Amino acid sequence: MKIIIRSIEKQYQQLLDQSQLSPDLAQTEVVKQLQQQLNHLSHKPIKWGKRWFDKPPSSLGIYIWGPVGRGKTMLMDLFCQCLAPKTYIRLHFHRFMVMVHQQLFLHSGKPDPLAHIANKLSLKYKVICFDEFFVSDIGDAMLLGRLYQALFSKGVTIISTSNIEPDDLYSDGLHRDRFLPTIKLIKDNMQVIPLDNGNDHRLSYLASNPAYFIQDNQALKKIYYKLTQHEAQPNSNSVTLCGRKINCIARDDSVIWFDFAELCVGPRSARDYIELASNYSHLILSNVPRFQGQSKEQIKARGTEDSYGLFNTTGLRKVVQSNHDDPARRFISLVDELYDCRVNLYLSAEDTAEQLYKGVLLKKPFKRTLSRLHEMSSTAYQTTPSYAVSERKDYS
Repeated sequence: MKIIIRSIEKQYQQLLDQSQLSPDLAQTEVVKQLQQQLNHLSHKPIKWGKRWFDKPPSSLGIYIWGPVGRGKTMLMDLFCQCLAPKTYIRLHFHRFMVMVHQQLFLHSGKPDPLAHIANKLSLKYKVICFDEFFVSDIGDAMLLGRLYQALFSKGVTIISTSNIEPDDLYSDGLHRDRFLPTIKLIKDNMQVIPLDNGNDHRLSYLASNPAYFIQDNQALKKIYYKLTQHEAQPNSNSVTLCGRKINCIARDDSVIWFDFAELCVGPRSARDYIELASNYSHLILSNVPRFQGQSKEQIKARGTEDSYGLFNTTGLRKVVQSNHDDPARRFISLVDELYDCRVNLYLSAEDTAEQLYKGVLLKKPFKRTLSRLHEMSSTAYQTTPSYAVSERKDYS
């Protein structure tokens, strides 16, 4: 089966020639490394030890890290466009972990289910790409390490992006020593490439088209009318997500409007947001609060506060968080999912985006949210068609 169908270097240069991108030496260096990875993938399989690989197992992937807005996701998308459609899967990291937990649930009781999942993936895909690698739960991290090991052993190429360099992953986590082997696994099997030239490209080229409002639900009413051509009828609607009924302010065929408390407070998970992104191209959100509760040390069950809430793991861990961190985490997950599916988000918040989160635990991932909220308020983003999750490849 042919894996490579395009050159990323040629695609990147074409975007420069068309003035769709600004010259960026750091990006150019990453493009060169991605092209080398494509060259490896285009080679015929070679025997390495007792197994066959598309390339020596010392180069089984690329880990691109850097601050928000540097073009990591854009470069990954260009890389994917160079691959034959049926040879790869591209996912956001939290979606990938949701899928892993779903598969573990389906194959519970089988010996070594992670090896079974890895084998299933390797038979279907040569390359796995996912965005925004971020570790907040040691139980999930250990699962991921074992899954990576199984995928690497089968010669699967993994391309990932992150805001954090490998050595700083899970830097303040309880029992971090248990995660160090996963860090070593990443560094031993993937090229680690920094992408940081000091410029957030989202701030430099996006024309603004207001989608973020401060304490202005009237603006949201106008947006709802513009999108649907009829007035919202408050308190008369609900929607079923993952088998649970959730109240919404109003909804239409492609538009849905929630109060923040309904969508981000209580037992919600990334699976709810995946389902929303599958069925709506516009989401309106009222009354987003400041996430500024008093910070304190708490004991939490692993998995319960993360985006995979239906698949809890055992054990406890200490975290320093505020009483608003769980809603903030869900808000981050919601924005990530909507952004990944190019769903338009219009919201009214208590304060400016920069003032919404002043905690400690989620400071780094919330920077990504700020950058994405800025891009989601641009004409370029809002005129890009959204697409349903059902249109994506899955390994189930």
